[in-house]
Amino acid sequence: MIHILNATGGSDRVNSIQYEGEPTDKHKREMNEDIPLITIDWDSIVPKPPSNTSDATKMDLEQVQRLTKDLSKDDYDMIMDVDDDPENLFRPYAKKMGIEYPQELIDKAIQHIDVVILKLKYKFRRPRPSQLAPHLGYHISVLVTKTHQTPSYPSGHQSQGAMVAEVLSSLYPEHKTQWHKFSKLTGKARVMQGVHYPSDNEVSVTLARVLWSNIKDNLYDKWTNRKNSLKFIL
Repeated sequence: MIHILNATGGSDRVNSIQYEGEPTDKHKREMNEDIPLITIDWDSIVPKPPSNTSDATKMDLEQVQRLTKDLSKDDYDMIMDVDDDPENLFRPYAKKMGIEYPQELIDKAIQHIDVVILKLKYKFRRPRPSQLAPHLGYHISVLVTKTHQTPSYPSGHQSQGAMVAEVLSSLYPEHKTQWHKFSKLTGKARVMQGVHYPSDNEVSVTLARVLWSNIKDNLYDKWTNRKNSLKFIL
């Protein structure tokens, strides 16, 4: 692979590339929602993304280029399932194992992390891989949907998948390995779709783990885990 920079400005020009779109009205409303169960300084958890011309970003793009090639029908189906909703990976397993799926609790946790993720996305404005790849000599294939019309970092889908894994691991720790397998598949699907860098996913997993710990601490008097049922009191 020969790495190239666009002829009109070199590395400074490439490093200035960012996501230029503005939040939709829907996203603006979401970013203004209250998140009372998050009481820590979440803004300090996430470092700046790697610069566009960094070795880390080039390694990311190499992985995206490789993983977007020659997708199988099973790959495509998984990507579309995750694109629609990361919970599509978790619910069938829970049903198969006879596990009560705590939808209200998960919805509340995801609502909180979604607010944080959107604010961080527009703080950093990291370009999507497809924006940056041509400037550095990479070719990636993107499965275009409506779910990646925001800045790249952190990953919303991965943060949701990781949050679901954290919630379910707290309630059903005997299945923790499987929950986190689904979380990893969520991130892999987004890279295979060509819409995220691996480093977007890595920071999202860390953020979900830290935020769930905080949310859980603030929920102790609001939810009960009984022998065969879970009740979440909003």
